[in-house]
Amino acid sequence: MGLPAFGTTLVASASVLTTARHNNPKYTTTQNQLWNYYYTLEEFSAAVNYKGNALSRVRLLAAEHIPGEPEPLPLQEGVAVDAVARLAGGIGGQAQLMKLMGIHFNVPGEGWLVGQTDEYGDDLWSVYSADELKIREGVYQLKVGDAQNAWMPLGPDTMVVRFWRPDERYSYRAASTASHALGAMGELDLINKRIVAETVSRLASNGILLYDRGKLSFPQTPNPGGAEGQDPFAQVLVEVGSRGIKDPMSAEAALKLPIGVDLGDATDVKLSDVMMTLDMSNPIDDKLIGQRESAIRRLATALDLPSDQLLGVSGMNHWGAAQVEESGIKLHIAPDAEMICHALTKGYLVPMLRAEGNERGEDLLRGPNGGRIVMWYDPSEIVQRPDKSAAADEAYDRMEINGVAYRREKGFSESDAPSEDDLEEMAEKLRLRAQASAVQVQETIAEADEPDRTETTETTRDSENPTDTGATEPGEAS
Repeated sequence: MGLPAFGTTLVASASVLTTARHNNPKYTTTQNQLWNYYYTLEEFSAAVNYKGNALSRVRLLAAEHIPGEPEPLPLQEGVAVDAVARLAGGIGGQAQLMKLMGIHFNVPGEGWLVGQTDEYGDDLWSVYSADELKIREGVYQLKVGDAQNAWMPLGPDTMVVRFWRPDERYSYRAASTASHALGAMGELDLINKRIVAETVSRLASNGILLYDRGKLSFPQTPNPGGAEGQDPFAQVLVEVGSRGIKDPMSAEAALKLPIGVDLGDATDVKLSDVMMTLDMSNPIDDKLIGQRESAIRRLATALDLPSDQLLGVSGMNHWGAAQVEESGIKLHIAPDAEMICHALTKGYLVPMLRAEGNERGEDLLRGPNGGRIVMWYDPSEIVQRPDKSAAADEAYDRMEINGVAYRREKGFSESDAPSEDDLEEMAEKLRLRAQASAVQVQETIAEADEPDRTETTETTRDSENPTDTGATEPGEAS
């Protein structure tokens, strides 16, 4: 498919950082709160991971942006193509890189791309949070464990790139679109906790037994000593309830506490006089379920995400669902992909091409057509396009579209275009096919003329041997 249009209103920022003190990574209270919801609120984490997974299917490529063109032109070869291919070790590493950058863009609104060289001379690129990086004594350090001193200094040739979504008011600050949904997330989090608390309460107390202390006891449990002593029955009740919470599948979680009763000689005392069941369960209010659904709808509306990813598409047919998917990609995934490409262009591709160009004495930041080299993306694997292959066949046969458009609509890339040698081979095949067709036509014409020649031969034979129609058979009267 065609690449997306090159946006002229792209809003993203990236900067290669020095070890100056003001560049020390640090989160705000709001960013820490968003990270906390990412790990504890499954609806929010599902929404963020959806975007991250979608971005992981986007393929990075080097392209040339020519002013006036609707989209960058992919480059097939050159230093820029090789640099993109090396990034993060290839497609597998780039998919992980795109996912992590998408998550950092959508949770705290910023992240740090770190490039360093390993002991084998290979470039390693990873995404880190502000909790994993710090500047100490003029050197970047990376957190490698949970211990307080588990920090590893990075080498002097390490490149640290901060990428962020600029705040609308203060462009140097990072802004997360999820911050607008903090109210909805807080409401949903409280409702979820209330439901869990009431569920656990039912597990911990499936019913207790009121008893007469003079008639019911636990012989194996010592009696409480004085007024401050703990009631043995209450002690066992708490113990059984605790085991029920720890293991919801155990018998303690479902059965009432069994107690042995010895009525002794008082046979006229009924069991109901000394023991009574008391239900202390707290049923889940049906209003909570409605409030929870309302909070989820509110969250789906506030997040930068197709609302149907949280609410579902059960009420749509497959055509409507496909349309929602395509519009969701264009409105919510493509902008993030453009921001990532902008960050990688400024933080990775341009420095690499500038360094390589200085060594060669060439300007590698310009493409073959004079346009600037950028990092761009191909969303073919996640965008559902209408099938126009039949129309492309007709338009190409009528010479109304070129080969580039034809291959795009048929699902082929420009790498599938025939080379000069391929064209010569195709022309030779067409020539041989035309010769074979000409021979076949001649044979068909000859076969069509064969009955006429046969008829002419028979007529000639009859004229040379005329038949006497007046002759009679022997013995016949004349």
